[in-house]
Amino acid sequence: MGCRRRGTSDSLEAMNKEELLERVRALIEKTQGVAFIVPEDTGFFSIDDDMVQQVRGLMAQTIEVLRDLTEFYDAESAAHGEKDESQAADGDFLREIGAQISSELAAREVSSLAFVARGQLLEMQEALTAALKNRQVWGVASHADSGLRHLGKALIATESAVCEYEGLPATDRRWVDLADSLEIRRLYAQFRRAILRGGDPLTDEELARRLKSSFTRIAILRDLEIYPFLRIDDRRSIKRLQKRIESWLNKTEGSTDEVGFRLWEDLASFARLLIKINDREELREHDRQVVTTVHRMLFSPARPARQLNAGHRKELERLLGRDDDLDEIILHVDEHVPEDLRQPVEKLMQSLNRPYEVSVGERSGLG
Repeated sequence: MGCRRRGTSDSLEAMNKEELLERVRALIEKTQGVAFIVPEDTGFFSIDDDMVQQVRGLMAQTIEVLRDLTEFYDAESAAHGEKDESQAADGDFLREIGAQISSELAAREVSSLAFVARGQLLEMQEALTAALKNRQVWGVASHADSGLRHLGKALIATESAVCEYEGLPATDRRWVDLADSLEIRRLYAQFRRAILRGGDPLTDEELARRLKSSFTRIAILRDLEIYPFLRIDDRRSIKRLQKRIESWLNKTEGSTDEVGFRLWEDLASFARLLIKINDREELREHDRQVVTTVHRMLFSPARPARQLNAGHRKELERLLGRDDDLDEIILHVDEHVPEDLRQPVEKLMQSLNRPYEVSVGERSGLG
């Protein structure tokens, strides 16, 4: 990512924090007005060149403003440090040093956030440029999609950090559409259960039947209105599997039963990996709030629930796709009592309250 520069550049000398924050907010508005949707139907795939150039422009502008923010708040941090030394020389060190150290660290946090986000975007920009140069259509789509997603989150996080540092009211923003994320999670859970139900096929006849059923299920999935909003890398994997299954079902050259069983293993592995959608930050935060509410509704010491009602069911259904054991109860909630939910609900609460590290699935774009 290169070395960080201390101090301000000439262009920043005349720039104030209000102008920087306004640039960030203007870019957020532009970014939220872009919907990167790759049109796709049977046998056809294309990308709108204007849309790709729009994403590239937003990436370049975001990289620039993150650079300026890094330099500005590096200078802020340095200024607070110089003030500390001056106060110490004047004998006022003990009176002001606590507040100054706090301000220096806060400014450094803003600059560090902008610096790291800029470095990540530079890597994405380089990958997108390389994909364009090499005419890698899927690569262009994937890097543009992930770049747009990342720059939107980076801008919102930076805006929040600047507002906190400057003592300004925070703007309530959400880059992702939570309703879409919840719908996609439910869809992935249904797909995963349908593929994995019954375990691995044991005979050639069962293999053929299961792959044919999976092919139909994928075709239905790709017909849904929500499908264009799945992450591009997920859609690419789904389309690849569909083509491989179709080839095997048509018994083209090389479509032996051995090849079919390897294909099944790949399909089952992909279905299992779809649970990584739960690593999305917006879903973790949503689930943390919902599971806390559910636990209070069912197991409050003052008024524990004696049976499950419509209100409980509605709240629980917001967690569908989070955990297979919990899903099994939610899908057959009429057959259960509140105590049946205690163990899976408390297990989920503990999981969501543990410190979170980015998973391999999330780093790779899966989910």
